Amino acid sequence: MFNCHAHLKAFHDDRVTLTETMKQEMRSRRDANQKRLSKGLEKSEKPKPIEHVKQGSYAMHTMVQSEYAASDIDDGAVFAKADLVGSRGGEYTPLDAKNMVRDAIDDGSFTKAPEVRSNCVRISYKDGFTIDIPVYRKIEKDDDTYFELANADWRRSDPEGVNNWFKNQVKEKSPDSTNGRQMRRIVRLLKAWSKSRKSWNMPSGFILSKLTDEQYYKDMSLLGRDDKALLQVMEGIHARLQWDLVVKHPVVDGENITKSNEDANMVELRDRLGKAIDTLSILRKSDCAELNALKALRDLFATDYFDQRIDKLEEEKKNSENDSRSSAAYILGGGTAPHSPVIKQGGERQGYA
Repeated sequence: MFNCHAHLKAFHDDRVTLTETMKQEMRSRRDANQKRLSKGLEKSEKPKPIEHVKQGSYAMHTMVQSEYAASDIDDGAVFAKADLVGSRGGEYTPLDAKNMVRDAIDDGSFTKAPEVRSNCVRISYKDGFTIDIPVYRKIEKDDDTYFELANADWRRSDPEGVNNWFKNQVKEKSPDSTNGRQMRRIVRLLKAWSKSRKSWNMPSGFILSKLTDEQYYKDMSLLGRDDKALLQVMEGIHARLQWDLVVKHPVVDGENITKSNEDANMVELRDRLGKAIDTLSILRKSDCAELNALKALRDLFATDYFDQRIDKLEEEKKNSENDSRSSAAYILGGGTAPHSPVIKQGGERQGYA
């Protein structure tokens, strides 16, 4: 298989993973809203969160640049169950708890007022960025401690368990320990591909992360071969989706993270993967060259990132073909082919790192 790991890694580092500036802006907005929430709850004499729980792609470090501008941070607010009671001692409903958070955080500084959603309170910014605040109550019963999410009803949830599951799988399976580790990079690359066309209807990053975990195996031969790992994971997921489109929750027993066995976005994922594999499989051809590999990556991710290198290689190929035709014409005309390399005007050809 042609090795284009260096090109894929460069693309990942430059166009896929978040920059430090992006990460810092996210942290600043998160911290500002935690303070805003605490201040608003104190002002209204309501209970304060006992902790905050990062979750989703933000916590798993799988957010990609293509989703950043219109993405969201999931920063859960956890309250003690005993604190979520009304003036007459009645327990807060999920809607009561979300309304309390929404009212506390709405200090009048937002152009669009924070809104209560089915499973969170959403804060929207002018630039399209959002912060979602899932609201939890912490239950301590006998020897069991767990969270319940304010949804339509109070529903058992384990956001920390998801974070720990993914972190442990990435550490255990990846053959490396740098640049986020390989399994996490594969998730990011899959997400970047799934978001590469606006018209596509693809499943969530959580589903892609779970599917990657199912099909990514510890293999030291994948060290330094993100290209090979990506193709293998795509093929594994595609084969798996041929017989089952349901994806189970990684830590909550009996719960699925898909809705049915015929979700439209899962059907589209399966079909799009088939075409993506066809595109990337050129790497396995014995005559695959760097130009072929770069064109496959360009088409896979619908990006202009590789265009400059592709243009350079095509120009070199064109010049080489012209030189070959000139030599052939010289021989046919009665001359002899040159015995030493032709030195082109402008000096030696520059290498490519």
